[in-house]
Formats: sequence, structure tokens, C-alpha cells
Amino acid sequence: MRKGFKPRKPRKYVGTYRAKIEGRAKANGKTEYLDDIASGLRFPGLLHAKVLRSPHPHAVIRSMNTEEAERMEGVHLVLRYDDSEVAALKPTTNAWTSFNTVGYDTMYYPTYRDRKILGGKAHWVGDEVGAVVVAETEEIAAEALKRVEIDWEELPFVLDPREAMKPGAPVIHPEINPAGNTLPPEPFCGPDIYRLRGDVDQAFAGADEIVEASSVYHYADHGCLDTRACLMMWQDDALTCWTNLYQADQTRMFIAQMMDLPLHKVRVICPYIGGSFGRGNTGDQGYYIFTAIAARRARRPVKFKHTRWEDFHDTRNGTEWSVRMAATRDGRITGCSFYGIGDAGAYADHTVAALKYMSGYEIDECLLAHIPNMRMEAYAVYTNKIPGSCKRGIGNNQFNMTLFLAVELLAERLGMDPVDLAIRNFGHEWEGLPNRSVAAVLKEGAERIGWDRRPATGRGELVDGCKRRGLGFSLHDGWHAAWQEEPRGMIQLGLRLNPDMTVILQAPMAETGCGSNSCAVWACAEHLDFIGVPPESIKWIEKADTETGYKDMVQTDSSVSYLHAELMPEAAARLKEKLLVMAAAKLEQPKEGLDIREGRAFVKDAPETGIAIRDLLWNETMLPILVTVERMPPLEVTGVPYEATFAEVEVDVETGLVTVTRIVQLNDCGTVMHAAGAEAQQIGGQAMGLGEALTEEIVYDEATGIPLNFNWVDYQIPTMLDVPPVDPVPMEVWEGAGEYGACGIGESVTTCICRAVANAVYNATGARVDSTPLKPEKVLAALEAVRHDQQPPSGEREGGR
Repeated sequence: MRKGFKPRKPRKYVGTYRAKIEGRAKANGKTEYLDDIASGLRFPGLLHAKVLRSPHPHAVIRSMNTEEAERMEGVHLVLRYDDSEVAALKPTTNAWTSFNTVGYDTMYYPTYRDRKILGGKAHWVGDEVGAVVVAETEEIAAEALKRVEIDWEELPFVLDPREAMKPGAPVIHPEINPAGNTLPPEPFCGPDIYRLRGDVDQAFAGADEIVEASSVYHYADHGCLDTRACLMMWQDDALTCWTNLYQADQTRMFIAQMMDLPLHKVRVICPYIGGSFGRGNTGDQGYYIFTAIAARRARRPVKFKHTRWEDFHDTRNGTEWSVRMAATRDGRITGCSFYGIGDAGAYADHTVAALKYMSGYEIDECLLAHIPNMRMEAYAVYTNKIPGSCKRGIGNNQFNMTLFLAVELLAERLGMDPVDLAIRNFGHEWEGLPNRSVAAVLKEGAERIGWDRRPATGRGELVDGCKRRGLGFSLHDGWHAAWQEEPRGMIQLGLRLNPDMTVILQAPMAETGCGSNSCAVWACAEHLDFIGVPPESIKWIEKADTETGYKDMVQTDSSVSYLHAELMPEAAARLKEKLLVMAAAKLEQPKEGLDIREGRAFVKDAPETGIAIRDLLWNETMLPILVTVERMPPLEVTGVPYEATFAEVEVDVETGLVTVTRIVQLNDCGTVMHAAGAEAQQIGGQAMGLGEALTEEIVYDEATGIPLNFNWVDYQIPTMLDVPPVDPVPMEVWEGAGEYGACGIGESVTTCICRAVANAVYNATGARVDSTPLKPEKVLAALEAVRHDQQPPSGEREGGR
């Protein structure tokens, strides 16, 4: 039976197994999502917009005739690429920021303003170009687009990043790099060689052992149930936008600055959203702008929504990493040299962050800090494919796939257990080795998976005459701790204590299903326990609204689960101070001589003299008490905790099918804010990671550049039947700063499963497959290569559980 989580410090609400605050409403269908709001019933006269998508991977519009589309019954307008207002729009990106609010001049990557909203040049099949049709229904708009006549000039295209780097390759964005397709260095992530520590060449010259490893991680889509959408409505010269992306304040900034509107003339509302998995980090979408222009011209509300095909968009970057790793005979890693190629696809967006920032800053200082000699070199490259950008675990998943291949190879060369090798070498720079968190997650995981029964390489237990069993693992740093959230700036929340002892909590965030809103409510109840306010008496304002709410907390880095909670002690202290002032006046006692406990203010030296807080507030004025707190998150640098994934597989050596039979997922959380929620993140993360490991891959027709599987039949996302038993293990070993000292886990839970599965396949069969996904044809080819190199192990006995 699975062990239940037991917190290091028991609390009344935080860290417990509780139902999410909106769970019942969701089960009853009462929570409102964008499609519930953006309907003709609520918005009479609602129109629908559809955008033309390029059928070519690289092409320019020579001319366009929209007359037949404009004459169709039900069509209200056609917005063209050569319209003066559209043509005057500034070049932009889909990724001004990730979790803070920035303007046009302070966006993360001003070097890469490579997008023209509704432009006349296409850079991938599916690019938004040429025309937007606004009609009475989506169906009419889609049909009208078919009647737009376009004379295309087709251009040479390139799909492979290595081919795109060669001299003479078609240049995709000459305005960014007229000489080729490699993205030029920029300030945010630095030069091509962006991490250099010690003397790497000397480390290799003096090494006892050197291993080389490389792997390829293919594009993977978010697989969100809902597709991206917005609703735009003008009232005079003011615009309201409803959106199912999670950056309310940043979306307002994007719209205002792209359309030259003052901020108070743009209102953005984020209702319930559901799973997003990082897609909202590319939230500065061009469809906001052309839908807003269309709504203003039509003088009616306009909705834009992706189809399933169109929602394959801003995916995880395809990335190839290679590494040379040097070590001493006793297993001390002395040097690493990494080389990466990141496939940006048609637009840059967050590619350089996925490639360089995550590896060079986060991973290096938080996982590789004790390796004395380090070199990292990487290149982001344009291709005529779907833009890669930000998906859950951005950059980390790709890097880990190669890093722990090298660890396994080195351990094998040294005759060491790879778990011991990892404990000996990995940790952050603010704690020595062995790192307590690294050791804890790896030892606990090894015990739970039964690591001591791991077979010799290629000698996996034979089951059913054709299946071999094996074990594998991988390790990574967790993210984010509070100190890593400094770029967010000030965090805001507000409390309103009503006279009847109920509370209105303004902790604005777009609810994405991960339970961070529940964590804020439980932390609020935890710190208002002195006046007896339970979670059921706290109303969380569920819509992030730039006009009526505080600055929103962007749902990224998995840290929203604790960042609002870190403000609750101060909010409770301010509330208590106001109540003590009121009680002092009512009891005619000095404030310093009073205290509040169990919902009652009393004289410390005469506890029988006092008044219930409810009676104190339920007076002739019925005035609620308001408290606002804004401050930075705890910024003391405390390092990070770690996570590990252990996997058991069965490999059918006749068909190549890999079946994962069991997973143990361990996350040191610092403090578990919501036990059931943390475990749900761990289990759900393995479902997502398994898809990337075994089945998910975007496939192109190499001759035409057309993607072939932008659907959920051919792009194979795991179902419930495909996910094995997962043992979720939330832990509390590391301690961060602040009241809770927590670290997010939702990002990192997908990071290790691909490498853990690949290592388990090797352990079972002796065959290495080091590109995702591990499809049967790849496994069979690797098995065939092993058979040519050596005879299969003999003298085995078929076994079973």
C-alpha cells in the first residue's frame, strides 16, 4: 500500500488532504469558462472571426482578391493584410515576458521582433496571414476564407535545423539575420558560448574517464482540452477582452501598446481556464489585435477561437543536446562541455530561454554547480515549422534527456551505481555535497522501486517469453523557489473582513486547475484562525480582472501555490492590528494590553473582560475591515530542492513495444501546500511525460512542409489506459525562505520520465534509444544493432511477478 504524506510541520489547513475550493462547483458544471461567457445569449449580435492560414511553409502573397468572400451572406467584414491600420502595426513577438508585466520597449527579446500581425509573408504551414473574416457564425467565416483568392509566391523552405544552419539554406527571417537562420545573440540569454567556468580543456586532458552522449527531443504539443480564444467588445472608445490565457495584466499591456491605447481604456478578464501547461507564457498573441480591430469596425462583439488543428501552436522546442563529461576513477565529475541546437521553428518567441537560460542559469547553478569546469554553447535556429516556445518544464526536459544519459554511461564505465554517482556530484552552489535533498529523493526512490533488484545491463527478467524488464531513473532540480521569482516584482493581495465574519479574498490569478487558488484560501484561513475564520467562510474572487482587481499572479513556474500564501502572515497581522484598535476603543483599554484568540478580543491581565469579534464588527456602521498587502517574495537565496523519477519497463523484443509498468515520482517540495494537489501534479506530470517519451511526435511531409498529425487521433496523447500505476511521493527535506519555504513542483514533474524510461529500456535490453518518442520501430532498430554487436544473454529463466 502507498505511504501517505506526513508533513514536517502539521498545520490545520495547509499541507492537508482537502478538496479544492471550487471542486463541487466544477463537478456541478457551475464554474464559468470562456465558452460559457462568450455566447450569443450573453452577447446579442456576437460575431465570429477566422483567420487565413498559410497552406505553404514559406511563401509571400503577391496579390489577394476578397470580393467573393465579402459578398457572402452572413459576412460582415474582411480585414486584409494591406489595410492601412494593419500594415502600420509594429513588429512583435508572442513572448514579451513570462511571469511579469512589461511594455513594448522592455520585452525580454527585442532582438527577435520577428512577427508581423496578419502580415503578407508566411513562415510555416498554419501561419496567420493575409485576411481575417468576421461573420455571423464560425462556419460562414471558414467558408468565406475558402473563397479568398490568393496568388502565392512560394519560396524555398527548410525543416531540419542542422540543414537550416548550412550556408545557402533559405533565409527565413532576413530582418533578424540576413546571413542565415541562426538567431543572433541577445542580452537576455547572452552569447553563443554562454557559460564558461574553469578550464574545460584541462579537465579533459587530466580525466581518468571521458564519455560522450547526445540525444534528440522532438516537438511536443500542450494537449490542452480547451483551445485558445478571446472575445473583444468595445463600448465607445474602451475595449474589454475576455481570454482563456492566463496573463491578464500583461495582455492588457500588450493590447494597449500595440493599439496605442491608454491602459485605463483596456480591460482584460480571465475566467476559469483549465489546464494550460505553459501555453499562456506565449500570451502576446496577434489574434488579440486583429480581433480587437475587427470588433471596433463591426461595432459588435467578436469572438475568435482556434480549432483543434489550429491549437497546435507554440509547442515545446525540438532540441538536440550533446555533452562530453570528464571524471576521476572515484566518480568525481570534473568537467562538462555541452553543445545544443534548438529548433525555434518559424518564430523565436521563448526559444533562447528554453535553450540557454534554463540550462545556463537555472540548471547550472542549481544542479551542476559542483562541477568545477563547465562550458555551454548553443544555437537557436529558425526552420519553417510550427513555432517552438514554452511548455511545462521548458528547456529542462530536453537538457535532462542528455545529461542523465551521460551519467548512466559514466557510471557504467566506472562500475558505479548511477544513483551513487548522482549523489556524489549534483547539487546547488549554496550547499556542499552530498546535497541533503538529492540524497533523500534518490534513496527513497531507489527503495520504493526496488533498485537493489535492478538487473545487469541487457539481462532484464524475461516475461511471457518475449518481454524484458528493466529499471531506470533520472534526477533534476526543482523550480521555482521564492528567490527565483524576484522578476515578478511586488505581489499584491487584499482581504475584506465582513461584519458577519466572512472574508473576501482578492488574490487574483487565472485558475488553471492546479489548486493554487485553494492554497491561497487555506493559507488565509490558517492565519485568520485567531478569529475563527474557516476556509468555507472565505470567498476567493475567481476572475482576474484588470479593472476591478489587484495585479494578477501569472500562473507559471508552479510558484503561485505559495507566493500569495507568503503574504498572509502580514495580512493577518495588519488585520489584527485594526481589530485591536477597535477593541481598545470599545473596551476602553489600552491596545497594548489586549490580545485576540478564538474569535474574541480580551484583556491579557483579565481574560474574562472582552468582546467577540463578530459583536465588535456588527455595529451601527457595519463597516468591513480592509487590508492590502504588497511586497516582494522572500528573496533570501536558499538553493532549491530536487526531484527524481524511477521507472520500470517491459520491452517486447519481438515488436519493440515499450510498456511502462510502474513509476515512482519524488518531489522535495520544501513545504507541501496541498497534499492531494501535489500528488495530482505528480501523477498528471507522468501522464504528460510518458506521452513525450513513447508516443507524441509532430510529423511533417518532408516534400511539402505540411504537418500531418495536428489532431488527437494521429498525435497520440496517452489515455488513462496507457498510464501505469504512479507512486507519488511529496517530501519535505529542503527548507526555503519565508513562512512556508516552499518550491513549486508542477513544472518539474514532467522533466525526468523520458530519460528514466530510456535508461530502463537500456537496462532491460542493452539497446539504447536516445531520441523521443521511443516508438517500436526505433526500439527494434536498436535491438537489431545490439544483436549484430553481441550474442544475446543466455541461460535465463522466464519469470514473472
